[in-house]
Amino acid sequence: MNATVFEFRGSGLGYIWLMVWTILLSILTGGLFFPWAYSAQLRWISSNTYLHGRPLKFVGTGLGFFFQWLLILVLTFITLGIYAPWGYCRLKRWELENTILT
Repeated sequence: MNATVFEFRGSGLGYIWLMVWTILLSILTGGLFFPWAYSAQLRWISSNTYLHGRPLKFVGTGLGFFFQWLLILVLTFITLGIYAPWGYCRLKRWELENTILT
């Protein structure tokens, strides 16, 4: 039995470039670009992750995440942070619902 089920093939240089432009755009837009930046990061991670030699693919969009993110922020703010663990679980569910094996 092969113990290597998952494999990650990303490079540090590729990740640095991704982080630079996504953080920069998020700062320049006052955080409004964050859902698109986060989606781009998930796409990069997924495209460099393989399961039994088959790549994962992230199909979510920034717009699709924007409303999830907004709801999580509002509910966390209204509940003085109490909603944060549920918000995190909601975020992880959205990530997995939008990740497929190609």
